Amino acid sequence: MAGRLALRRRVKKAPAAFSSRLGLEIAGFRLNLESDQSGIISILRRRYGEFGAAGKSGFRLKVSLASGRQSPFKPAILLAGSRLELGRGDFNSSLDLDTGAGSLRAAANEQCLDAFLRSLISFLLLRSGGFMLHSAGLVKNGKAYLFLGKSGAGKSTLSKLAAAAGAEVISDEINLLRFEKGKFLACGSPFWGEMRADGRPGSWPLGGIHLLGKARANGLSACAGGEALKLLLRCLVNFDKSPRAAELTLKNASRLLAKVKFSRLEFSKADGSFLDLIK
Repeated sequence: MAGRLALRRRVKKAPAAFSSRLGLEIAGFRLNLESDQSGIISILRRRYGEFGAAGKSGFRLKVSLASGRQSPFKPAILLAGSRLELGRGDFNSSLDLDTGAGSLRAAANEQCLDAFLRSLISFLLLRSGGFMLHSAGLVKNGKAYLFLGKSGAGKSTLSKLAAAAGAEVISDEINLLRFEKGKFLACGSPFWGEMRADGRPGSWPLGGIHLLGKARANGLSACAGGEALKLLLRCLVNFDKSPRAAELTLKNASRLLAKVKFSRLEFSKADGSFLDLIK
């Protein structure tokens, strides 16, 4: 009898298996992450909590810890049948696009997890008719407007001026475009630059795209299709170097140029008065 009581005590005190879960939705893509390492889920929740989403639909990833350095800096992407492989020095992931099941081994830091999500979301966006773009994005009168530019073009400066003038900024660094029901939508982005904001979920019809440049005075001018295409491709965030990705890029870009107005915007750093030109 005493032996059985002792056994019961030991069983009662044994720690239960711990599982931590997090659901995310970014640009309409649902990710359900589960791990017995609560720390890595806590990092994801802290970094992407604004994009939390309940429910079991979407991709399902078992997450575990890995060690390594971010070399090479850019993730590598390989698609074999329905199996998508993503990786760089500090993470690797395998995901079956048909079943939605997969795994992620990653270092427990925001930079690593951010790189994984950027590589995955950029891949999915391209195959849904959209893009991930280096750009500033803001909302005016219920529509989204993007401002394309590589580093130093003034994306963060424009975004700060717009925010100070009362405009809603989607992101000062990376914006997400989806193509749905014949229209392009800009989706809330968790990927920011100097402003380091958390972002918020949402989507807005795309009102226009501007090629960004700094000047002493604000000005808006027409933009030739070839010029727009050249900067659009330069500002594309894409880690997939396959021929299929190149084909989709040109197809999506052609559709975007046909459906959305492109202009060149030169803006002054004095204030947010350039917003008066955005219609």
